[in-house]
This record gives sequence, C-alpha cells and structure tokens, in this order.
Amino acid sequence: MAAPLRSLKNVAAAACLIALAGCGTMNPAPGKRELIVVGNDEKVGITDAGVYAFSGPGRDTVSIIDIGTDPLSPRILVNLPLMNSIFGPPVNLAITPDESLALVASSMDAEKDGAGWKMVPDNKIFVIDLTTNPPALIDTVSVGKQPSGMSINRAGISRWSPTGPTTRSPCCASRARR
Repeated sequence: MAAPLRSLKNVAAAACLIALAGCGTMNPAPGKRELIVVGNDEKVGITDAGVYAFSGPGRDTVSIIDIGTDPLSPRILVNLPLMNSIFGPPVNLAITPDESLALVASSMDAEKDGAGWKMVPDNKIFVIDLTTNPPALIDTVSVGKQPSGMSINRAGISRWSPTGPTTRSPCCASRARR
C-alpha cells in the first residue's frame, strides 16, 4: 500500500508543477496599484576585505515601485535623489494606509573626515506625494537627531523615534488625512 500512495503523491506533485508552469504564461488581469518604497544608499560600500568604505553624499536615491498593477512586471515609477541610509533600524521608510504619502527618514549623513568620510546623525524626514504622476517630494521636515523606527497607523498619524522617546508628527499627520 505504501508504493501506490507514494506513486499517487508523485503524480499529484507533477500535476501541480505542470499547473504552476502554465500560470507563468498566463496574462493576469491588471491588479490594484500597490507601492513599495526602496532606499538606495550609495554612500556605503564594502571592500574586498569586508570593510565598510564610505564615500561622499549626492548619489542616494529613493525608488517608488508599483508591485500590484502587474505583479509579474513590477515598475519603477520614479527614482528621487534623496539622502537615506542603511544604518540604524530598518524602519526608515513608510507609506500611509491610503497610499497618498511616503515618509523617508534620513537618519545618517556623510561628513568629510580628513581624506575620507564618516557617518554622522542626520535630522530629516522627506515627505513624498504618491498621488502625483510621477510621485514627487513635497516637503522636508527637520526633526530630532537620527529619526528612525517610523510607523503610520490606520488614521494616518505617523510616529518615529529621534534617538529618544517616540514623537508624533503633527505636520505629516495633517497631510496624511487630507
């Protein structure tokens, strides 16, 4: 009885694989727009020896990507030239629940240090309007040092931690509720 059961499992697995392979050639119906925000930190590299190598600011970007309209072909809507950092907690990017705004914390900046560069705390949060085509920067808010740990609740109120207690954003909160 074990051999027929194993054979049945193999046939079922093969049928599933054939069905999945067929799905790859299907042309799915257009989906709902769903956005992600990606921070591209170009100030930090890693040498062949595995050591961080810092360079000057000016090449960072923030990409707004639509992953929902055509999930098989995500589309970059815009690459904005905005400072951002791979250092610090991973929650430095956020989108409001209605996808009208994105917030990007610039928690670290590059500062000249002799012949090289070093990372120092920054204090900015960028506000991006996601309803325009293409999405665009509409505000830069100066906050406490090294903003990070951002979250936006269902009511559109944003919070972040500027190297200390959590702060509530009246500026971005009012824009998120428009």
